[in-house]
Amino acid sequence: MKVTLSKNAGFCPGVKRASDTVFSMLDSREDGKIYTLGHLIHNRLYNEDLAMRGVGCISIDEVEDKIREMGKMTLVIRTHGIPKEENEKLLALSEKYPEFTLIDMTCPYVKRIHGIAEKNTSDNTVFLLFCDKEHPEAKGILSYAKGEKYPFSNLSELEKIEISNKIPVLCSQTTQNKKEFEKIKNFLKKLYTNLIFFDTICNVTENRQKEAIEIAKGSDTMIVIGGKESSNTHKLYDLCLAECPKTLWIESVTELKNTDIFDNAISVGITAGASTPDGIITEVFKAMEHENDFKSMLEDSLKTLHTG
Repeated sequence: MKVTLSKNAGFCPGVKRASDTVFSMLDSREDGKIYTLGHLIHNRLYNEDLAMRGVGCISIDEVEDKIREMGKMTLVIRTHGIPKEENEKLLALSEKYPEFTLIDMTCPYVKRIHGIAEKNTSDNTVFLLFCDKEHPEAKGILSYAKGEKYPFSNLSELEKIEISNKIPVLCSQTTQNKKEFEKIKNFLKKLYTNLIFFDTICNVTENRQKEAIEIAKGSDTMIVIGGKESSNTHKLYDLCLAECPKTLWIESVTELKNTDIFDNAISVGITAGASTPDGIITEVFKAMEHENDFKSMLEDSLKTLHTG
């Protein structure tokens, strides 16, 4: 069996930066109890590992009570970013409580879109965001836009939005499908000569998607590794499934144990979302690479699973 692992699989630079920062703080233990505002990344196994190491996860409404309770504490803003009003509230708390440390790990690509939304919208514009409507990144971006604003997840939803005589401003969530965004952009260009658009899908996502498609085309079975809440992993799965009908979406190597998807497989491709730790990817790759001892490899993996 030929096994091909994507070179672009796993942590993107933004997620790696956030993860490395949190783990370095755990090593130093100088900043008191560490909390994240919501889960740091969309990966269940990774977040469970952080919790075991003593990192708490709280909501915006719990922050001030925790500060009063703990005294010295650190709060990390996750890679997806947060709404403008929440950010302003946290900055005010950091001024009010000297022992409260705020660390902003919002992805730089996401921060850029916050700035675009804030600087290029007004009462005369309609801000259009191609996104997963309930995703925290999308909610954060929309909070920076002034005037009318509409999130949409596909071209059909966009067609129902009434723009009237205002200026349309188009952006995308960083992890959306590049091809779909190009279709949306071309559609709006034909309708509105005053369209303002920004290409805001990050190049790491774009390269990951392109490579995953090519691997899926050349494989008779495809594995996509990532958290079930991960938007970019979902996109990878959809893209791979379109090219390779035998595509499996898993969170860890344990899910390979009882599947027959690899029966008679000659070539297997592996990719992973931006919030999938290297350790999990390695476990899956090793299990598939040693297909002759597949069952025993899985049993070993169940005993030695690492998420860091």
